[in-house]
Amino acid sequence: MKKVLLIISVVLMSITTLISQNETDALRYSYLIPGGTARSMAMGGSFGALGADASNLMFNPAGMGIYRSSDFSFSPAFEITNTDANFLGSVANDYDFNFNINNLSYIGVIPVNSTNGLNNVNLGISYNRLNNFHENILIEGKNPHNSMTNWFAENGAGLSYDKLDNFYSDLAWQSYLIDLDLPDTTHYLSAFNGNYDQTQKQYISRNGSQGEYNFAASANIMHKLFIGVSLGLQSVRFTEVKTLHEIDTDDNINDFNSFSFKESLETSGSGINFKLGLIYSPMSWLRIGGAIHTPTFYKLRDNYYTSVNSSFEDGAKSTIWDSPYGTFDYEINTPFRANASLGFIIAKQALVNIDYEYVDYSMSRLRSNDYAFFDENTNIRKEYKNAHNIKLGLEYRYGPLSFRAGGAYYDSPYKSENHPNKNSYSLVYSGGVGIRGEFMYFDIGYAMVTNESSYYMYQGDIAANTSPVTDISKNQSRIITTIGFKF
Repeated sequence: MKKVLLIISVVLMSITTLISQNETDALRYSYLIPGGTARSMAMGGSFGALGADASNLMFNPAGMGIYRSSDFSFSPAFEITNTDANFLGSVANDYDFNFNINNLSYIGVIPVNSTNGLNNVNLGISYNRLNNFHENILIEGKNPHNSMTNWFAENGAGLSYDKLDNFYSDLAWQSYLIDLDLPDTTHYLSAFNGNYDQTQKQYISRNGSQGEYNFAASANIMHKLFIGVSLGLQSVRFTEVKTLHEIDTDDNINDFNSFSFKESLETSGSGINFKLGLIYSPMSWLRIGGAIHTPTFYKLRDNYYTSVNSSFEDGAKSTIWDSPYGTFDYEINTPFRANASLGFIIAKQALVNIDYEYVDYSMSRLRSNDYAFFDENTNIRKEYKNAHNIKLGLEYRYGPLSFRAGGAYYDSPYKSENHPNKNSYSLVYSGGVGIRGEFMYFDIGYAMVTNESSYYMYQGDIAANTSPVTDISKNQSRIITTIGFKF
């Protein structure tokens, strides 16, 4: 019966559009742990009120007004990302190496001879890396509870075999991983027939980055008040390949050997935002800063496809089946941001800075002319919340040498107390040294970014069709160097 229906379905099959964009995509481009110069990274990324660092252009552009001489700097970085994945007590680990440019900037100082207190106007352009998506994750263990074939069956519920979507359930149908739950011709059963304990392995490879080009202008008024504005042009490049293998290593499942399911996604696009910042120095040893960032308005394009490879003892059922290639254009609006900073200059020898940032992740939105994203935007409002990020940086100068340390706390964006990622905050520990001459400086910084999260290889509306949770621990080491010139 299945083989007859297979021939008919090939003739009648219609291409359907997969709308894979969801609240996860909105969060990916809103949750930022940015890079920057080696000096700022060594101080936990905390430099909002101190100014005179190229990283300020992406946080508080008023800090650029504190420059007294023109400046060019270049900050290459080397990053190592380690992940440990705990799946039903089985722990697997993997890693990724990545070399990138964290910051590249030029600041020009224009002196102004003015009687109204305007000391100088500064113009700057910089590139700062906002996110590094490079990571490899390996998950492995035996699952006695369910299979992705259960998820395929649920995903096709209510549809006749010739109407299944070409990216998921239809591939499972064509490769004999699901069958009709006869006499019902719109519901499906897993080919496993309730027998599980198969080995599951999933390999996830992610690459790409999110960066921002800032074009900024600032003014220095009597060395007391600094005002800055910037236009931010962001770029996004993200690729993800996920391959899930299910293998009947102990011969528990009749006629079944193994299958693999591959999902490939490529996202690219650009965005635009504006920033306005102020820094006020009521006393020579104190600076108070604040800035607001408009939402970033992204235009993105997704290219995606899926494929399946099944193996049965009945060789006639073993097959490889590929989906069509899908493309979808859409928009993401990230949240409005606001920050406040407090900086202290102690005896012209030590610096202390505290940054606070407010972000309401529930304000992210997905938009398209071809799809309403009603359910996805509802999920954003339900799942995400406002978050409070704190950063602290310290610097001590000893002659031409500077010693730095810092830390940062990035709040979890998840709202519900029952959400598995409610405690998925990130911590940054950092330190570094620098040496400064009259016309040149060199800095090196190290930052460790840690995060823990929960992940599901597949999630159904019915709990029995959702994979057991995988607990993922990520440690990312960033080594940043900055070479700068003053003139």
